[in-house]
Parts: sequence; C-alpha cells; structure tokens
Amino acid sequence: MMRPNEYVNAVRRCPPNGGSNGRIMDESQQRASASQVPAAGAGEPAVVHLARVLWRRRSLIVVGSVCPAVLVALALLLGPRKYTATFVYERPLTESQYNVLLRRFHSSENLDKIRSRLKENELTHYAQRLARAQTEASLAKLIRFAVSPAYPRRLQTTDPATSEKISAFQAQLLSIEITGRSRQNMPDIAAVITGNVENVLPVYQVRNDLKESIQRYRTRAAEIEDNRFTLSLDIQKETSRLEKLEGLGGSAPDSPGQNVVLQFTDVQNSQEVLPLPYQIRAVQAKIIELQETQANNEEKYKYFTQVLDTESKLLAKIEEGILTHYTVQQYLGFLGEQLLACQDEALSDFLKSYIRKTENLILTNTRAGENPVVYPVSRHIVKRSGLTLVVLLMITTFLAVSLEARGHARGRPGPPRPPA
Repeated sequence: MMRPNEYVNAVRRCPPNGGSNGRIMDESQQRASASQVPAAGAGEPAVVHLARVLWRRRSLIVVGSVCPAVLVALALLLGPRKYTATFVYERPLTESQYNVLLRRFHSSENLDKIRSRLKENELTHYAQRLARAQTEASLAKLIRFAVSPAYPRRLQTTDPATSEKISAFQAQLLSIEITGRSRQNMPDIAAVITGNVENVLPVYQVRNDLKESIQRYRTRAAEIEDNRFTLSLDIQKETSRLEKLEGLGGSAPDSPGQNVVLQFTDVQNSQEVLPLPYQIRAVQAKIIELQETQANNEEKYKYFTQVLDTESKLLAKIEEGILTHYTVQQYLGFLGEQLLACQDEALSDFLKSYIRKTENLILTNTRAGENPVVYPVSRHIVKRSGLTLVVLLMITTFLAVSLEARGHARGRPGPPRPPA
C-alpha cells in the first residue's frame, strides 16, 4: 500500500490529459452537488417566505398600490364638489304612466330642448355634460327620477286579480334629483329642468289626449252616418204603413171616451190585435219617434263635425310647436283666443270644458316645494381610496409572487443563507 504522501506525489506527476479529465469530473460533481442543494426558503414556513418575498418586492407594492390610493384620495379631496337638489311632486302615477313620462323626458327632441334652453341661460357646461350622456344610466347621474312608494315587483303570477292590482297600483310622489358641480348655477339649472317637466312635457300629454278625442268623435260620427240610411228606411216603411191603414177607412180616436189604455208585454208584435184606429195611433207615434231620433242624430252629427274641426286646429297648433320650446301656458293662451272667436254656443261650452281639463293637467305638475335646499354630495374619500388600496394591494402581491417564482425557474440563486 502507498502512503498518503506517495499518493499525492503520484497524482502530481500525472500528464496534462489526466488533469483535464480531473477538471471535468470536478465540474460534474459540482453540478450534482448543486442539484442536491435545497431551494431557497424550502426549510422555512410559508408565511415567513412570503414575507421575505414581499419585503424584497416592497418597492413594487408601494408604487403599485399605496401611491395610486393616495392619488385617488387627493383627486377626490381637491376635485370639484357635486351638489344635488330634489324636487317633489304630489302626482299619482301608475307604473305605465311613469314609464311614459320617462320615455317622453328622455326623448332626443325633449333633451335637445333642455340643452338649447341651458345654452340660452349661459349654462353651456351643463348642456355639454347632457350631450355626453349617451345612455339612460349616464343621464341618471345628472337627472334622476324616482317614485314613492316604489312599484311592486312583477313576479310571475297566474291570478288575474293579482296582476290587475299590480297594474292599478299608483305611486303618490314623484321626485326629481338634479346633480351639478356648481352651487351658484344649481338654481338656474333646476329652473330649466323643472320648467321642462312642468310646462313642456304636458304638451305631449295634450297631443295624446287630442288624438284620442279625435278618434272617439270620428267613431261617433261614423256610427251616425252608418245608421242614417237604416233610419230613413224605417221612416219610409212606417209612413207607407200609415197610408195603407188610413186607406182601410180607419181614423185615429179623437173623443176622450175612446182613450183606452191597452197593456201588452210585446207592443211591437201586438199592434195587429189592436182596433184599427189604435193601430193608426201606434204607427203615427212610431213615425214621430223615428223622426225625432233622426233629427237628434243630425244635431249630434253637426256638433261632432264642429268638434272635430276645432280639435284638428288645436292638434295642428300642437304639432307646429312640439319641436320648439312650446309650453302648455302658451297653448292655454291659444285656447282663450279660440274661445273668444267662437260664436256657436255648444262649441263654446266644449272649449270651456276643454280649457278646464287642460288647467287641471297643469295643477297635477305643481311641485310640493318651490325652493329646495342644495346639498353637497358626499365624496366617500376614505371608502373609495381604501377600496383602491385593497384591490391594488392584491394585484401587486400576486405580481410580486409571480416574479419571484419566475426568477427561481430561470435558475437565479436565492438569497444568501446565513452560515450554520
């Protein structure tokens, strides 16, 4: 056996090729030993390892979560405040009527009227905000409608009575909440919007009522025209019958002693059993009744045509001003002019009644309070900035862990471990 010193001297005397083979063996041993080294943090708790990862990535977390939350808080604190004013109307409305009101207010032509009136009052900024509100939800952030009590939810039901009650339910209060960014301009903005609701939107209701009324009077006039021919034939038939009865030699009873009252269950089918003079009296009475009906129908037809002509003029006036800022007060002035120019008594009574109905329509759009208080809208600085911080903190934490795992996957050496 060789002694240790002899073995070392023998190794030193090895040729150069033998030295290169030794270096290759040393490198393979190093790689094998490196593969056996445990990963960084493998022997420590997960919470401690996560804390170390977060500490190494603290700059990313601070910049990505804390700084944006601080910026949100500063933006809310230093940004312009919002103000709101609420107007309440004591106006009973069914759900269908409320939906019609919203559709009329949100129509493009009505919003154009509001924007034009805002520009006339030098409120261009608010008009531009209305123009940018392209959806009903975005418009509700500026002008929001609500009713009280709220309408019941329409659940699926097979009971007709329950469905009818839900449809007939009426809310008692209508509220309009107007939001703006200037306390000074809020009264002017509110005046334009409430003026539109109180004075302009009723014109749409007037137009709808006029169209329905015209349809009703046309139907009544058509019924008279349809019955006119039949009624004329009935009169001719009874007149011919009277002439034939009188040709038989009979005459109507004239003496008081002959005024005998005969009672029949069915007079129409019992006239044949009457004495001839009484048959003549019955036919004469029938002719008189038909003639009175004909004359009455002619008077009604004349009245219906006059009303139709008048309502057609009123509807034309409404259609002329519907695309402009035409108010119901202007329409009442036009009705007053028509009443002064009217000469027919029946038509004059119709106009008076119609004016009263239009005035009642205005009264239903009178708000409960004239000058509501303008309140600042809460900014919720702590809530919004805190929510921003929590969300971004979760995102940056996930990003930090992902970057750490990607670095280990690429073979980056872990942090130096303390010596044992």
